[in-house]
Order: sequence, then structure tokens, then C-alpha cells
Amino acid sequence: MMRVCLHRAMVMRGSIGVSLLALACAQPAYAQSETTDESDIVVTGTSATSATKTDTPILRIPQAIEVITVEELQDRGALNIREALKYTAGVYNGGDDSRGDFNIIRGFESILYVDGLKRNYGFVYMPRPEVATLERLEVLVGPASVLYGAGSSGGITNLQSKRPQFDFGGSASVSYGSFERKEATVDVTGPLSDTLAARFVGVVRDSNSRLDFTRNDRIVAQGALTWRPSDRTDITAIGIYQQDNNPPNYNVVPLVGSLYALAGDRIPDSRFLGEPGINRGDKEYTALSLFATHEFSDAFSIRSSSRYTWANTKQAEYYLATYLSPGGPLDPFLPGTTMIPRNLFAINIKYRTFNTDNGVAFKFDTGPASHQLIAGIDYSYFKQVSGQAFVENAGAIDVYNPVYGNAPGPVFTFFNTQILKQTGFYVQDQIDFGQVASLVVGIRRDRYSKVDVGANPERTNKTTKRAGLTINATSTLAPYFSYSESFLPISGLNQFGSTYQPLFGKQVEVGVKWQPARSTMLRVSLYDLKEDNALRTDPNNPLNSIQTGSVKAKGFEFQANHNIADDFSITAAFAYGKVRLSGQNRQRDDTPQYLASIFGTKTVQLTNDVSMRLGGGVRYQGKQMSDPFGGAFVVETPSYTLVDAMLAFDYNDWTLQFNAINLFDDVYYPSCSAFGSCANGEPRTVQGTLTYKF
Repeated sequence: MMRVCLHRAMVMRGSIGVSLLALACAQPAYAQSETTDESDIVVTGTSATSATKTDTPILRIPQAIEVITVEELQDRGALNIREALKYTAGVYNGGDDSRGDFNIIRGFESILYVDGLKRNYGFVYMPRPEVATLERLEVLVGPASVLYGAGSSGGITNLQSKRPQFDFGGSASVSYGSFERKEATVDVTGPLSDTLAARFVGVVRDSNSRLDFTRNDRIVAQGALTWRPSDRTDITAIGIYQQDNNPPNYNVVPLVGSLYALAGDRIPDSRFLGEPGINRGDKEYTALSLFATHEFSDAFSIRSSSRYTWANTKQAEYYLATYLSPGGPLDPFLPGTTMIPRNLFAINIKYRTFNTDNGVAFKFDTGPASHQLIAGIDYSYFKQVSGQAFVENAGAIDVYNPVYGNAPGPVFTFFNTQILKQTGFYVQDQIDFGQVASLVVGIRRDRYSKVDVGANPERTNKTTKRAGLTINATSTLAPYFSYSESFLPISGLNQFGSTYQPLFGKQVEVGVKWQPARSTMLRVSLYDLKEDNALRTDPNNPLNSIQTGSVKAKGFEFQANHNIADDFSITAAFAYGKVRLSGQNRQRDDTPQYLASIFGTKTVQLTNDVSMRLGGGVRYQGKQMSDPFGGAFVVETPSYTLVDAMLAFDYNDWTLQFNAINLFDDVYYPSCSAFGSCANGEPRTVQGTLTYKF
């Protein structure tokens, strides 16, 4: 497969990144605006915990961070994490892919966390997170290894789970949409006593997919209990069970049947080029988490976060291998036919993960400076036991008149047990110089080991640092400067038995944030980012990656958010990023240079009881290049602009909402490869949802 994420899949089969964990996320305490009544506000991410592991106003954080609230998730009709981030500056992704939420930040793949604890270790075959279980998303842009250990140079995406509330409430909804998608969701919370509260979120989905013969079914049950015996103690336990049936649903087709197709030769978006009965994606995920905080005094507190995860996956796929065709990328067919070779990949895998992060926090003064000092130790244990099957050139298929049932099933010939361990020690001090400025400095030491049964263990130690300064120019305007580092071991082996050196990134960022009201936040950022030991596609084999040189990324971002309940909201984003591999004087393959988007909603009161909300968005992704052969054959993926829309009617406690993604059903390609294929973009999808709130 020619998509970037599939290159990574082939390189990192059975591989996992390394863990580091975060403290439990405290409930944000928002600063009040002098001009806006709090009851009118849908929070525009004024506070976040991911950047500093303390509840710090975003205006005072010397790093780019974006928050997507549950209201924004609902307005956008986001069905997954990928869709939730479509209107975030510097973030892009390819077409929808049931194997995972592959979001790229500033040219580097984001690492996914839930409640501050790492969820995904490299390319793992676990179910995608369910948005109905989330309260908000925090995107910390740039290296963050001081607090989160081994992580991407681009940043992390931290998903915050819904937690119990001591006021009774909830919602129930049913929805129906494209591909016969039928879904029911319930979310209920409330007190069990003066000190104990509970919450339950349940989701059941029965759906087809945009590809023929492909399901998209799901069952989720998430329960949580919070015990709050005093104002200074909070203990929350969260358990989740999730079961998915969704074989790979991306559709990669030859160039001559997509981007370069002649009239009548374009392959339909729904064309299934795998094997019914063999292509599968059965995934089961169970996790138990415990979060505790206790304040001994106003000056001293402790926090602890832990999670144990079980996950089992059985996945198999036949997919096109245009690079095997004897005629080259523009003639992918076997001689005299319209048949194209395919590969077979299958994996049966069990994951077991334990993460824990424990720390202390001190508040004290030294002269005119106020300090928030945190120190912590985190530990992660990850084990995967897998059986894998890979067959290159496993049988061709006629892409215009497919005939199924003649391909053999997988035979597992490669078995692997891998154990990853990581221990991190970190210290950070937030120093507030009153109305003048604030400073964040931190340092971390990681110890990481990887053991593949039958191979020599790998051990890596690394120290990472961060420093950031925010100038309080006014009470609403804050220029900032920061330096941060990242460290990411590349775990596992590729299909050829190769391993890789750890990645190391460092970034300098300058910017300014402006918050004229609690409902409004604007950010402008300039960054210079470098990652050493960069991976790039092997020009001799698209299934392999080689590790040479570095990647440099320089860019500019603008993000504006304004959100007033029952009135008007708007999100606007623009990003320019120049990302280059060492030794190349051009934009890196499969990396757009320009991104832009805008999404807004407006509420109109129709009667005393009925209001209408109109919303819509436009998103633009610039062109991309694919030039693995040094100019011998170059493919340009055209830029595209897509329109999304929303219409909702609110009547007392009822809401009827309609969302359309790619409203005009435009044909586009998220990425195309000079190895001979394109990933089809998503066709128009429409979803109608009826919700009752209580």
C-alpha cells in the first residue's frame, strides 16, 4: 500500500512506541471574563492540564496547545478522533482508516493518550477511541518528552474521559446515516450519596462501511465512580469495554484508476479489492483506570494515575501491490489483463499494558516569585504476543470486474513476544513573577528497554529538557518563547527483521496569545523543529523504511476560537509548514505545505421554545508530492477544498441534528504515491441524530 500510514504499518508491524504517563487531569478552574456572563459560554479551552500537568490557563502556557470541547465535537458531527481535529491548526490526516486515528502534527505523527496515560505504542491494532466517552481533547503541539517521556516531535493528543458529576443529568440519542449506520448512545451521571457519584456511557452501532463487504460495528460500555470524601480528596475509577468489528476500510487504487483515470476508467469509491471472509478486523479492548488526588494543604499535594489494559485483535487484509506490476506505476496490470497483484497481511495479537504516574506538587514563594514545583516517577510495561502472516504477490484481482473466493487464507509463520519497559523521572517548576511574566523549566531522565524473545535486549537512556517564558504584556495579551525536546525509540522489527535507532527532536517556538474575553482565544506561532534519525520510504521497496539524516520543519500557525452558547461560534485555522529531509531541497513526500479551515455556527430563535442552529465549515489541504526515485517519476497529489455542514433544531430538552461531511460529494485524493496508487477520499456522508437531554 502506498499511503504513508501503511508504509509505517509495514515498517512497524507488531511494533510499539514507548510509554510515559501523566498525572490525573484536574477539573479546570476557569478565569472569569469581566464582560461575558459565564452561563452564556461554551468553554473555548481557556485552561488545560496536558502542557504542564497543572491546571494552567492556556494564555500562560509557553507552547501551542488547542482544546476541542464536547460541544465542538457535537457541532462538527465528529465520529472519530480524526474528524474531531480537522479544524485544528497544523494537524492533518489522510483518508479515514479503521486501523487507527493517524493525525500528523507539524509533519510528524501524533502520539495518542487517554487521561494523560499513553494509549497507543506505535502502530498497534486496537479499536479507535469512542468520541461519546470523551469530555474534551487537548492537542499539545511540539515535543513534550519532559512530562511524557518517549513521544513524537510533533506533539501529543490527550483525550479526557467523561467523569462522574454530583448533579444528576445525561442524554440519550439515536442516529441514522450513510452506509446504513444505526447507532444508539446513552450517557447518565449523578450522585449516589453526598460523597459518591457515578457515570455510565454506552454505545451500540450496527453499520456498513464505505467499502462493499465491510462492516463498521461497535459496542462500548464505560462506567466510572468518583469518591470525594472531602474538598481535598478525589478518587475516580474508570472501566471501559469495547468490541469492534471493522475490517480495514481504506481504499487504495492504482493511479490509472484514480488520479490519472481516463473517462469511464475511474474505480468506484466502494470497490472492495480484498477478500470477503478473509479480510477481517475483530478487536476487543478492556481497560481499568484509577486516578487519585489529595491536598494535604494549600502548599502540598499528591497525584496518582494508573491504568491496566487488555486488548486482543484478529486482523487480515488482501490489498493491492501496484509496485509489483511489471509495467511500472502507469501500467500496473498483468500483461493482457486488468488484474493487479495483491499482498496478504494478517495478525493475531494480544496486548497487555500497565501504566502508572505518581507525583507530588509544592507551592511556595521565593521573594517576588511564586512556584509550582512538581516531581514524579512514571513507569510503563507493555507486552504483545503475536502471530503474523505476510505473503507478497499473494494473488491478483481484476480491479474492474473483481471475482472473489479464489485466494487462500493466511498461514501464520512468524511469532513474536515483545516486552517494553520504561521508567521516567521528571521535575518541573512553574515560576510566576506576578503581573510581569511566568517561566516553566523542566528536566527528565528516561530508562527504556525492549526485549524480543530470542533476541538481545535493547536498552536506551535519555535526558530531555524544556524551558518556556511567557510575558504578561497585558491581562489579555501574552507573547511567549519556548524550547522543548522529544525522544522516541522505534520499537519492534519490520518485516525484514530490521530495527531502528531512537528518534530525537528539538524545537524552538515563539508566539503570542490573545484572549480579549473568556469566550475568545487567538494564537500565532512560529516554530523551528528538527528530528534526527529520520525514517523515510526505501525507494527500492515501499514496504520498507530506511533511517538516514534528519527532518527539519519550519512554519507558521494561526488559530482563532470564539464560542458563545445559543449565539455564535467560529473556529479559524491556518498553517504553513516547510518540512524537508536532509539532503533534499524540496518538501518531504506526502506532506502538504499549506492547511486552512474555518467552521462556524449561528443560533436563530424561531419561537420561545424552538431554536435553529446553522453551521458549516470549509477546509483546505495543499498539494503533496511523491518523489521517492530522485526525480525519475514524480506524482503530485492535487490540493482540495471540502465543505461540511450542520443543521439542528432545539426544542426544550430535545435536539434533532443533521451533519454532512464533504457536502458536495467532491472527488479528491488524500495522498498519491509514485509507486503507483492513490488513497480515495471519503464520499459524502450524512448523519441524523435525535437527542434527549435530562
